[in-house]
Amino acid sequence: MRAGFRAGLRAGVCVVALMGGGRVLAQTAHGASETNLQEVVVTARRTAENLQTAPVAVSVITPKTMDLKGVFRPDDLAEKVPGLTVTTQGGTNERDMVTYSIRGQNWAYGTIFPAVITYFDEVPVALLSAGSFFDLSDVQVLRGPQGVLFGRVTDGGNVLINTKRPGNAFDGYVEVKVGDYGLNNYSGAIGGAIIPDVLMVRGGFEVDRRDGFTTNVYNGQKLDNVGSEAYRAAVTFKPVRGFENDTIVQYQHIHNNGTGITISALNPGTPDPYNGKIGGIIGSTASTFALFPGAYGINPAGDVVPFRPGLTPLTTPNYIADLQQQLARQQALGPRQVYQTLQSYDRRENLYVVNSTTVDLTPDIQFKNIFGYINTVDWSASNFGGANGAYVLTCEDRCGYLNGSAGAMPFVAQGQFSDEVRFSGKALNQRLTWSLGAYFDYQFPSQQFENQTINLGILSRTDVNYVTNREKAGSGYVEYDASDFVKGLKFNGGLRYSTDSVDSIQNNYISPIFSPLAFPSFLAVAPFVLEAQGIPPAIASAIAPGLAAATVNTPTPYGQCVNFPAGIFASPCIHYRAASHALTWQAGVSYQLPSGQLIYVEGSRGYRPGGVNGTAPPGALASYNPEFVTQIEVGFKGDFHVGDWRFRPDLALYHDSYDHIQELNTIIGAGNVPSSVVTNVASALIEGAEVELTVQPIRALTINVNYAYTYAHYHGINPHAGTSNDPCSPAVAGPTIGFCPFNSVGNTPKNQIGVSLDYILPLDEAIGTVSVGGHYYYQSSMNSSRAAPEPLQPAYDLLDLSVAWHQIFGRPVDASFFMTNVTNTLYPTVSNYLLQNSSLGMEAKIWGPPRMFGFGLKYRFGASAGG
Repeated sequence: MRAGFRAGLRAGVCVVALMGGGRVLAQTAHGASETNLQEVVVTARRTAENLQTAPVAVSVITPKTMDLKGVFRPDDLAEKVPGLTVTTQGGTNERDMVTYSIRGQNWAYGTIFPAVITYFDEVPVALLSAGSFFDLSDVQVLRGPQGVLFGRVTDGGNVLINTKRPGNAFDGYVEVKVGDYGLNNYSGAIGGAIIPDVLMVRGGFEVDRRDGFTTNVYNGQKLDNVGSEAYRAAVTFKPVRGFENDTIVQYQHIHNNGTGITISALNPGTPDPYNGKIGGIIGSTASTFALFPGAYGINPAGDVVPFRPGLTPLTTPNYIADLQQQLARQQALGPRQVYQTLQSYDRRENLYVVNSTTVDLTPDIQFKNIFGYINTVDWSASNFGGANGAYVLTCEDRCGYLNGSAGAMPFVAQGQFSDEVRFSGKALNQRLTWSLGAYFDYQFPSQQFENQTINLGILSRTDVNYVTNREKAGSGYVEYDASDFVKGLKFNGGLRYSTDSVDSIQNNYISPIFSPLAFPSFLAVAPFVLEAQGIPPAIASAIAPGLAAATVNTPTPYGQCVNFPAGIFASPCIHYRAASHALTWQAGVSYQLPSGQLIYVEGSRGYRPGGVNGTAPPGALASYNPEFVTQIEVGFKGDFHVGDWRFRPDLALYHDSYDHIQELNTIIGAGNVPSSVVTNVASALIEGAEVELTVQPIRALTINVNYAYTYAHYHGINPHAGTSNDPCSPAVAGPTIGFCPFNSVGNTPKNQIGVSLDYILPLDEAIGTVSVGGHYYYQSSMNSSRAAPEPLQPAYDLLDLSVAWHQIFGRPVDASFFMTNVTNTLYPTVSNYLLQNSSLGMEAKIWGPPRMFGFGLKYRFGASAGG
């Protein structure tokens, strides 16, 4: 073990020793029955059990915790769960669509499923959008490899969103939240029995509005705003004893102006010390601009447009000078303003359908089937580079007005069917708990879609990539209670075999943006292009007109995969296939001490399937292989007290061997246009300690602390060190070979700590219950791009405050006040780092929200009216 992990291990052992000793002393004086912290029920092992007796690392976020935040959003989970971080979706960088990272397991853009999977009522969802965190029973976060007990296998963990189910009692609420930045949030739910004990229903909604905190001074558009509606309906049907069918349908509509992205740094290009080549912006643009001399110009706003008198001619020096002016302007504007000509936006529609059927076959055997249907369609336009000039412009639906096309299709249109079958039960006089399961899912394009961008100012790029993905798996799990031999001793373990297949048809269409001068300018250089390929001058001159016509005038076949005869940008429609399989497992032992604490040791192996690259040229980079994690975890849980102080500590220490890691790498493709592909880059060692501690010194005061220490690094050697292909050298120009083992593991800060306090004021019960609280969160620096050795996102801390007044003067009415980021901390959440000589030579950032506050008023009725 590394020194950092040994230090964490020693600290953890000390904590366990102190906690165990305190428990014994407290029992001697008072007895265990006085420990009265509220019991928390989890379903981390697909059955309801006490959190403190479940031998797994799981965090629970309750509705009360979410309410204290004001309006809870997907990225807020990072502040509540040790070892979890959040990043926006790659490519478009939309703030409202996030992926999670746990214990260093991330998501590589270009893969279908992340290392951490979100489950909506037991159905896996690849990417999570805003609009799901209302009318919930709880959110549970499982840390470490999963799959033996869950539908889709994963190597990082699971985020379980559990909605509130219908019951017999008439019940519901309505709530309004208002605040600065135009916050208007409306939510509510109502439910009850149509036929008691037979047919029960519940419906809920949330409408969320907030003005943006970033202003585009070019057009007045407010970026980083919130606009969403979500509606949910649930039906529970129990026609006979031992049979239950639950159906949940949720529809989400997200519509906003997109995310504010600011250009933050440039690398014009420096000479490669090994071969003298120039990289960065010069290396990316010079050869492409030379193909169309005089055809394009730069307007006063910095956009590249067809040339006309009065414009600055498009040359690499002029282009760099303009980008540098834009960088200076952005630095003067600050992070809350941008100057961008693109009218950005994001519009997404999600439909979730879940149907689960449970049948008690015998008193000891149960059957359960979980069917799911997910459909996501996303239209968007964003500015990946944060500057005008379309160096990297992810304009998507709005590329049409720039490249002269009529193409406008969704950026994403993905459907999914899934089905899970489980038999579970007990045997051997209730000592053996077992389950057998089978799982199947199928992801597919639900309609035509495409990825449109503009690169290097003058090239329109359309990626068509239709992928179907299937997983089939079978699994089994047992737990044996060996209390007949040693009281409190249990053994558990499981196996899973998974097969995955991917089919992809794809093409990447590249063509110059329309300009009246594009054809004659390219015609003038076409013979030299052909001669550089070894064609004799006479033949080159003869075929140059045809090559020029094909290069400039071939229309892009939007939304379909066909062979593209576009001159120097010609590309075939390619059909890729890939398949992978794995045997994954979990095995553990737990021991509950006579004093009540739980100690467990667990080993597990997780797996993330291989796949195909949506932007890969033909050849070896067309596919990538699976990645694996083998983990050993030691945990401690317990409730105890010393005098009147009550404690609930949960501690987990883990060691992960992370192999064949899937990461996105940049290569230079046709037309010198950068392209990104997923490859298996390296292995890594990840070790850490996680602590969740609840302390109640008096009944009116509750303190919650969560802390994660994570030591993570890639290991291996750099075989290309000191050469012109050295992937660790920022000075190397052009594509590099391999992956730098000295890069920091992405989205993995070394230290995270969250501290929450909730104090109930000593007021007369007739007034109601008034509590004041606060939450402090600190995160150390980390690398959000995984493309450089040094961390790119600096450390930051946040402070939130809240006041809640429950059951006002005995009425079923609650009021609240909340303020987030009280100190108005300025911090980046994402860094699009492409500064290296071997890459584009630019960096852009997305910034976290400023200080915000609001007020809430909630009315409860029916069964909830009593508090």
